[in-house]
Amino acid sequence: MRLNRFDIIAAAIAGMFVVAALPAQAKVLKAKSTSAEGAIAMQCDSVDFRSDLVRLYGRLTGTPHTSHRIDSVSVEYPVSKAASDIDGVDMKRWFQWEDDGAIPVEIDFPAMKAANRLEVKVVTPRGEALWKITFTNKK
Repeated sequence: MRLNRFDIIAAAIAGMFVVAALPAQAKVLKAKSTSAEGAIAMQCDSVDFRSDLVRLYGRLTGTPHTSHRIDSVSVEYPVSKAASDIDGVDMKRWFQWEDDGAIPVEIDFPAMKAANRLEVKVVTPRGEALWKITFTNKK
């Protein structure tokens, strides 16, 4: 069977629609509990396990009108991966807690398989912290 240009172009366009219609295979897990030990505390809301990254949503908590700094963040369980980005505060830069002592953050990590728990290690000038997060079923 011989295909002309029109058939090839039509097949390519149809293929683009099929790819665009496929749902993203992201898995969002709502946090069931978060325990924080050490220099800085965080309350996790949820974690979005995407094909290109893992995004942790939460709130840092601290004493109002004091300052703090985060030098690095990494997932230690189920695999060890360093954070690639953090929104809400800048790494290696001092920030100040506002009146309510909470700062919403989004922390990005390289892609990994969805897990029922995470352990996140945070390094600050005032010592290390460990956040242990467990999840409920799909959000």
